[in-house]
Amino acid sequence: MNKRKRIVRVSTVQLPAEVEGRTFVEKQRRNLQQIKRALRESGERGSDLVIFGEYANLHHRTSSTRKKEYVPDPIPGRFTRAIASAAKKYRMNVVIPMFGRYKGVLSSFAVIIDRTGKIAGCYQKSHPTEEEQAMGILAGNDLPVFTLDCAKIGIMLCMDIEYPEVAQALMLCGVEILLFPHVQAGWGEVDWEIRYRARAIDTGLYVVSACYGYPGGKWKPGKMIGRSGLIGRDGLILADIGREIGVLTFEIDLDAKRVTHFYFSEKHDRTIAVAASRRPELYRDIVELSHKEQALDRINARRKKMN
Repeated sequence: MNKRKRIVRVSTVQLPAEVEGRTFVEKQRRNLQQIKRALRESGERGSDLVIFGEYANLHHRTSSTRKKEYVPDPIPGRFTRAIASAAKKYRMNVVIPMFGRYKGVLSSFAVIIDRTGKIAGCYQKSHPTEEEQAMGILAGNDLPVFTLDCAKIGIMLCMDIEYPEVAQALMLCGVEILLFPHVQAGWGEVDWEIRYRARAIDTGLYVVSACYGYPGGKWKPGKMIGRSGLIGRDGLILADIGREIGVLTFEIDLDAKRVTHFYFSEKHDRTIAVAASRRPELYRDIVELSHKEQALDRINARRKKMN
């Protein structure tokens, strides 16, 4: 990181959505090799922060009919040690999402490894889908801020981005960069892009995404979206790798604020202006549990009719 201007060099890695191989072991080995190559490339570019897509330790990500292939890695363990070795060698922070067990809990995690190769934190996905929960994945109950030597980061793992409250809660707690590792695919790209860009507009923060790609010409509608990249503070797409496999590197100037009138008569940093003009006393319904319970009742009633 440039100490004078607070410039953070970020690499987002778009691994293959489909890893070739004849056996589970062979595919897992190739996946780790691809991760190591991406880490080396990111390190040689002088990256301060590297981010991978959700479930980076699985060669099939979330789309396998063979449930026996959903093998969690221990955190810490052999897989995290391999990542930590590269983080230490190239003096960079790495965010590696994993299907794993951390302190005895099975979930979708994002493991933060600092420049010294130590685990600096572990975020547990707060909004796992029903299919994930059926696999034993437990929802996290915290939205932590991780303070690295280059920036304060917050993480939205895939489904987490669907809820504006997640990004806004992280903003209020001092996050400077929102990270969005995901495996989103067939919901529709317009829906995805609107939410993705809106989280930056909602908060005045940079949003960095990481997904998965395909060899040239292999992508089709309905496949994993890809498009790992950077959204600026005003919602503009500043960097986008597209559909293909690779590493995208860019610089973020944390001192370059989004300054607008917004709510106030003078111009202010949008993030501060949003926080200052909120009226939390009006938003009590957002945290009222009865609304969720009523909606669940309606869903369960509809399921009974369908069955």
